[in-house]
Amino acid sequence: MFNKIIFISIFIGFLSACSQKPITIQLTNPLDMERVNETVEIDLSELPTEVTAKIDKLGIYDPSTENFLISQLIDTDQDGQMDQLIFQPQMAPGSEMTFHLKEQSERAETLAYCFSRIVPTRIDDYTWENDRVAFRTYGPAAQALVEEGKDGGIISSGIDCWLKKVNYPIINKWYKASEEEGISYHEDHGEGLDNYHVGISRGAGGLAITGEDDQYFVSKNFTGHRTLATGPLRTLFELDYADWEGPKGMIKEQKTISLDYGNNLMKIEVSLQGTDHIAAGISLQENNGGIIDKNNILIYKQDHFDTTLSNVILTPLKHFNSQYVHNPQIKDQNHVFLDLKVLDQSLVYYVGFYWSESNQFADHEAWEAHLDDLAIKIENPILTNIN
Repeated sequence: MFNKIIFISIFIGFLSACSQKPITIQLTNPLDMERVNETVEIDLSELPTEVTAKIDKLGIYDPSTENFLISQLIDTDQDGQMDQLIFQPQMAPGSEMTFHLKEQSERAETLAYCFSRIVPTRIDDYTWENDRVAFRTYGPAAQALVEEGKDGGIISSGIDCWLKKVNYPIINKWYKASEEEGISYHEDHGEGLDNYHVGISRGAGGLAITGEDDQYFVSKNFTGHRTLATGPLRTLFELDYADWEGPKGMIKEQKTISLDYGNNLMKIEVSLQGTDHIAAGISLQENNGGIIDKNNILIYKQDHFDTTLSNVILTPLKHFNSQYVHNPQIKDQNHVFLDLKVLDQSLVYYVGFYWSESNQFADHEAWEAHLDDLAIKIENPILTNIN
């Protein structure tokens, strides 16, 4: 009887030890190139319930260094339950790495480098940024001003670039300085500026469908927004649009946009009904630049107020159709377009830029090489196995 009790105690102890075994995350880099600032997403629905119940107390532990990586939890559907855990490993070419999901008693304070918000004090711009780039687009209040015949509004679903020289957040700082002190963010005070012209153009990556006789069809301002995440590694948000008229009927459009730490390009996921193709455009501005055609990578390098601004649109190969120029020599209607295939009513493309004053790349050739590598990495993501 005594031996039986000992056996049961040992067996229970064994089960307890097994239940406490940490979740293992195995990563494989299938490419002969280094992976840095690429975000790995862990779908929390794939983990046991007892793990997800305490997910806010767990971190990504690297046993090789005995350190925790910076991670971020995201509630993608805003139902109060976390859906994703993301982190950014640094992986050598062709390497494999193992991480553990482990209780993290202390967390280093992190800055929300990846930030976005609606700005009601500036006729409801929606703005977003990370440590390298910043953007904004325009909301319903700006549209209403135009439709009511008042000054200060704009009707445009184009994307604006804010040019940063610094790696810390500037959105709140620039708006506050403008609103409270009259300091214009259209002038460079040492951190960068907004001197990119959008108007009614596609700006730096807005969508359009071109038709006959140099017509093109576009949505108006976004009608609704949802900020889903801000944090050290990613900002994530959704933009809704009123149905708009295309050349062959009405178009339904919604965008989900994410911008990750260390990246010059944001990811735009589009839910789109009413067309099997659409184009993402870059404004040719004053027609003082050059177009660099790399198939599914479109680059427009231009002289920009005594600096160089290089806008890019990149899409996965499955969505790539063609590139073309639409240049009727009419203000805000001159663009180079990347024509995209809509598959199962959805589309993915990437938009960003490099500004020479940021000193983020040694020169334009280094920027182009970075984009070439990025396109390969998008087609060959880091492989994840959880057990």
